[in-house]
Amino acid sequence: MDALQLSARVSKGNGKAAKRLGSIARHYRAVSPFGPLKTDSLQLLSASFTTDYGYMRAARFGQAARIGIFDETGFEVGDILVSEEEGTFYVAAMPLLQPILCVKAERLITLRRYAASGSNGGLQDYGGTTAASETVIMSDWPASILLNRSGEHSPLKLPGETRSAWYGILMPAFGNLHIHTGDFMTDDNGLRYVVTGTELTDMGWRLTAMRLTA
Repeated sequence: MDALQLSARVSKGNGKAAKRLGSIARHYRAVSPFGPLKTDSLQLLSASFTTDYGYMRAARFGQAARIGIFDETGFEVGDILVSEEEGTFYVAAMPLLQPILCVKAERLITLRRYAASGSNGGLQDYGGTTAASETVIMSDWPASILLNRSGEHSPLKLPGETRSAWYGILMPAFGNLHIHTGDFMTDDNGLRYVVTGTELTDMGWRLTAMRLTA
């Protein structure tokens, strides 16, 4: 028996375990940058998500990673699972003969990019970003948004001002679409952020962003 045959057996075993330990989840795969959860699901299956195989430890504050227990047949990295009982997760990694790494994605985000217009010379209108000057590049994507401990003061150093809140964001990658520093993001709570750092990894995007007040 080679590693692929053993992996298939492990996957089937995880599927059987999920029927006893988990709940029904819908399996989605993005076909465009817009609304991956608005397409038809690929399948219904049993799935369970835990921090350890013994089910002895609850997730800690700020812990988005989970072990996914389900039959991975037909799955790809970046696929999304939605369970009414356990929430929304995306598959971050599927190493051979190792646990499936999933990320709990509690928010849906939309990414916008500033599109410059007009000539560079002469008298110019307001040059800042507005809703009319931004183009949506991704919409309604599941993501994990967690508060970072660090923050940053405004250079104005006004009396009584507080640090701007900074966040770490994890989300699946899609095709050749790249997220840039300076892109704007809104979540399903209506909060707005600006992306300050990006890293594309084998497990998807890892971003840093600053919360905006307007």
